[in-house]
Amino acid sequence: MDKIACSVLDKFFSLSTNGKYVVVSADELFENFPSDAEFSERELKAAVDALVAEGYLDLKYRGGEMYCAAPLKKYTPPVEDCTLAEQAQPQAETAERKEKKPKTTLAVFFAAFAGGAAGSMLIVLLSALIA
Repeated sequence: MDKIACSVLDKFFSLSTNGKYVVVSADELFENFPSDAEFSERELKAAVDALVAEGYLDLKYRGGEMYCAAPLKKYTPPVEDCTLAEQAQPQAETAERKEKKPKTTLAVFFAAFAGGAAGSMLIVLLSALIA
């Protein structure tokens, strides 16, 4: 996805939530254009058409300088664009989660076991008092 399409998608997401239609003028979309881009209606139309074709926008209508569209999904850059340092960080977080999981699972087990034992003891005492 090129810079112009990303800027258009960012503008729609800043104005609306996922799936909600919003009417935006071409001037508002030009505000988000990169400084080195050509500010033309042709470039804007090509960017919107590309976003619709890729499933990022649902275009209800386009008339004059007005666009009515709903953002459908955010753009996530491909994995190969990430650096190795950024890829190593999620793996470290996953390892930390795996270490924490057995401790919490064991604590929940003992809490449930103690609650069950206390409840059983209460029933036994009540039945002994009644009988």
